[in-house]
Amino acid sequence: MRWEPIVCYVCQRTLLRGEFPVSYYDGEEVRSVCELCTTRANRHGWVREGTEVAQLAPAAHAERARSLVARLRGRREPPLAEGSRGETAAAARVDDVPHHVHALPAGADAQVARALTIFNASEHARTIAGVVRSLGAPYVHAGAEDLQVDVIVVWELCWYRYEVDLENSVVRLRGQGYESSELGGELPPANALADERGELSLAQA
Repeated sequence: MRWEPIVCYVCQRTLLRGEFPVSYYDGEEVRSVCELCTTRANRHGWVREGTEVAQLAPAAHAERARSLVARLRGRREPPLAEGSRGETAAAARVDDVPHHVHALPAGADAQVARALTIFNASEHARTIAGVVRSLGAPYVHAGAEDLQVDVIVVWELCWYRYEVDLENSVVRLRGQGYESSELGGELPPANALADERGELSLAQA
């Protein structure tokens, strides 16, 4: 029987062979979630398959209570003075300035360090954390070229490849697979590490 890969709806990680998804119902359709993301699925209010209606009552009551408190707080919020509105609008305009206007690091090592900081703040770090818990520490290499940093994270059973765009502070998943040979050629020496949180850092020379 051919094995069909399953992707977690929450973290977008492809489950490994031997991992089993948990089914949740979000009111419209069934979502497959990995064991690491069940807490987040519960916070979203999704119903785990097999849950009895009686078990949902306390959670539903708590959610209604939180909504009531939020509404009451909103009523007590004083109206903003005209000056405050102006200050708020000015702050918003400052926040709207694109991050790429800041000076970009020139050296390759500095670019890689910046790229890893951007990666660690992205959702992809959660994917790496989930696999680290299952398979342990991976091989990691990060290389910079023309303000693009290529990040490769490899285990014996799977690999992920990312591209970090330094100008726009964006991380893109370029590919993933199960055999390191799919990456083509010999891998360069590892120059970075991944911790249990999925955060990457340059290895000490």
